[in-house]
Amino acid sequence: MKKKCIVIVSILLIVFFIIGITLFFCDNVRVKFSYEYVNYVEYSNGKTIKVSIPWDNRIHYLSENELMEFLEKGTGVLYFGYNTCPWCRNSFPILIDTVRKNNIDVIYYADIHKLDFSSIREKIVSILDSYLEEDGEGKKVIAVPDVYVLKDGKILGNHRGTVDSYHNPYNGMSDVQKEELASIYQKLIEEMKK
Repeated sequence: MKKKCIVIVSILLIVFFIIGITLFFCDNVRVKFSYEYVNYVEYSNGKTIKVSIPWDNRIHYLSENELMEFLEKGTGVLYFGYNTCPWCRNSFPILIDTVRKNNIDVIYYADIHKLDFSSIREKIVSILDSYLEEDGEGKKVIAVPDVYVLKDGKILGNHRGTVDSYHNPYNGMSDVQKEELASIYQKLIEEMKK
């Protein structure tokens, strides 16, 4: 009886371990946990920004090589952001919802805190040059959140930030602001569908 219990518990632990590892490597699960974990982390001002990311969020994390390949010849929605960015936390769920409503299979996600840009910086700047902001020293930088829509490697449009009327990411967006941002994303997606 004791051996039987040990075998059953061992099998269950192995099954849970395999399921856990499998789920960790699924991008949609990783992004859900990554963003929702931060729901419980206070920013330096003592505030939190709660978001809910759906399980079927259609995210594919890009590696450095995949990002370059996508920028050179990809078609789809490309999102630059990271999970603790307060502006990203407010805009990302809206982008996910807009993409789902348009039956787009995937959002290509370039997590700027996870990618090593040092090896691809020059190529990215040459491709995105006119879309990038300059820092205080005149150096081109990727500001987030930044959404691009591409078709066969051609940038059809982009949108950086949220909406002009939204000034404090620690206060949630109003329904009107959310609708305005969804409309901006919708127009970008429609360009890709042409």
